[in-house]
Amino acid sequence: MHKFLTFSFDDGTVEDRRLIALFDRYGLRGTFNLNSGKFGVRREIVHEGIPVHHYVIEQEEAKTLYQNHEVAAHTVHHPNLVKISREEVIHEVADDCRALEELTGQQILGMAYPGAGLYYTQEVADIIRESTQIRYARGCKNHHTFKLPENLMLWEPTCHQNDPQLLELGRAFVQADASEEDLLFYVWGHSFEFEKFKSWDLFERFCEMMAGKPDIEYVTNGEVARYLLG
Repeated sequence: MHKFLTFSFDDGTVEDRRLIALFDRYGLRGTFNLNSGKFGVRREIVHEGIPVHHYVIEQEEAKTLYQNHEVAAHTVHHPNLVKISREEVIHEVADDCRALEELTGQQILGMAYPGAGLYYTQEVADIIRESTQIRYARGCKNHHTFKLPENLMLWEPTCHQNDPQLLELGRAFVQADASEEDLLFYVWGHSFEFEKFKSWDLFERFCEMMAGKPDIEYVTNGEVARYLLG
């Protein structure tokens, strides 16, 4: 049986640099979901009522920044996939995959739905599965368990990076016994939210607590998906 820890972060903002340095320091692995049409965009946004910087890295940085981690799709322009046509959904996803593969040299297997995982339906998931190379896709309906996904195109995470239960869940996962069944702890978010919530120190405590455990496998989303797909 396996005990997997994985992370998924969206948008490719400049805070990914600090996050990846943190992951590399503790031997953790992450998946980074990028919009190929938004590299270099710098703007101020209001995220859940709080003003934040949203500065996306330049495309020239992507190959080296994410070289030890997985790059996944997040659509080209971050549209609401429920409100656009079937053909537009396919282009947003397929074109993002092609651009990211050319840019990073990685094979793109998965994605995160845009809009914090809210811009999708079963119909959208089916279109993407049937018409693109995507084999897994993440939403953001936190379930606070260590269960594996039943449907990789409707993959929901354990919790958000700033979940009040993050450390509690981490301690439970470290102590959990995977001898009977596979376990998965899946954390998602946006690296700019560490600045928003001033939570870098808390997250580093989490990383330090989770690191270096002989029974935990530190993997990307794609590695979990390939295991499940056989």
